[in-house]
Amino acid sequence: MLVIQICVGSSCFLRGSREVIETVEKLINHYRLDDVVVLKGSFCMEHCNDGVTLKIGDKTFTGVNRESITGLFEKEVFEQLYGVKNDEPDQHK
Repeated sequence: MLVIQICVGSSCFLRGSREVIETVEKLINHYRLDDVVVLKGSFCMEHCNDGVTLKIGDKTFTGVNRESITGLFEKEVFEQLYGVKNDEPDQHK
């Protein structure tokens, strides 16, 4: 099971964590990963000045936004789950 934690603290919330969460939820559903990916909210991840912060597994990413989350998700989730590097963006959005 791969855990994705997205900061919902006040700084990240003001910088768009809600939109990032909504996009991740759609990606989990799009790729039918409900049984292998868990999405959780997290309070302060101590990167308040760096934009929306999230963790995919043990890796921390900062400055994430609605525009960057899809590519990050596709690369990191597939690599961490299946050892597959997915550098090509999905064309079926």
